[in-house]
Parts: sequence; structure tokens; C-alpha cells
Amino acid sequence: MPAKKMYLVFVISIVALSAIGVANAQDSIDEILEKARAKAQTIEKLKKVLNEEPDQNVRLAAFNLLIENGDPVMHEVALEAGLASADKLLQSAAFKTAIMDLDRLHLILKEYPSSSAKMQKLAKAYIEKNGNQHVLVISKKDPKTGTFEGRYLQGEVIGTHLTFTDYSAKGTLFLKDDDSLQGEITLGDIEFSASSKIR
Repeated sequence: MPAKKMYLVFVISIVALSAIGVANAQDSIDEILEKARAKAQTIEKLKKVLNEEPDQNVRLAAFNLLIENGDPVMHEVALEAGLASADKLLQSAAFKTAIMDLDRLHLILKEYPSSSAKMQKLAKAYIEKNGNQHVLVISKKDPKTGTFEGRYLQGEVIGTHLTFTDYSAKGTLFLKDDDSLQGEITLGDIEFSASSKIR
């Protein structure tokens, strides 16, 4: 076969293979888009169930199914809807799940506004010397009971409240603004206001 013909055959083969590759890539993109649209529709339906379903048992069952199915996107959808829910049982379930998802809880300390001037002065001095964080390191959790543990740490979630004690502190915090904790802790004998993000 003349060299020019061989070269032409080679070029045509490359173009044909490229065309097949582009077609396959387009098929893959279309499949991905189709799956994405289907998942988006599913998410919207599930959000509607969590937010609008009149039967509380159905809302709670849907929440538990989303949390337990292993899909991180569905997990986040359930948490977001649950934490913002006006249904206190659903919100409590979401709050407990959010805390059980954590390995550490970084508490930001401030002077407690309603404590005495002397206590506020002690709190200010502590923060200036040691920093404004107290970290709870969680190594063991029981989602069924809502309890958690760490080295010297014992804690429990009840409703939308969290209580804990550790080697130097004890405190009670509650859910605020759907994604935060706010409350009071005592370090030694010093009172602080404490807050933390949970998502």
C-alpha cells in the first residue's frame, strides 16, 4: 500500500476513534446529568417530607432512614432539615445525630455577662493567660442513649441540650440558630459563657 494511502488510513482511524471517544464521553456526561437531576428531585421530595409531612411518625422515620442509609449527601440533607425543624422531636433527633458525628467540640470562651465583676475579672485573666478555647475530645459515643465519653470526659445529649464534665470543667449548652451551641461552663471555679459550631 502506498505511503500516502497508509497515512490516510491511519488518520481516518484516529479520527474515528476520537469520535467514538467523544460520543462515549458525551454519553457519560448525559448519564451523570440524568443521575444528578434524579437525585436532586429525590432530595427535594425528602425535604418536603421532613418539612411538610403532617404525621410526626413519618417525619421521624424518614429522618432515620436518611441518616442510616450511608449516603453523606442524604445525611446532610436530613441534618439540615432536622435542626431547623419546628418539630421538637425531630430537632432533638437531629441535634443528637450532629453531636454524635463529632470527634471534637471546640468551645469558645467569653466572660459570662451576668456573673459578678470579680468573676468577670477572673475569666478575663484566665483567657488572657490560657486562650479562649476549651476542647472536648470525644472518643466513645452511644447514639441510642445520646451519651459520649473521652479521657476524663462524660457527656450526654438530652433534647436540644448537652451537658458534660471533664478533668477541669463542667457545663450545659443548648442548640442555637440551627448550627451552634451556646451556654455556660465552669473551669475550676471560674464561670464562662461558651459557644461552638456543630456543623
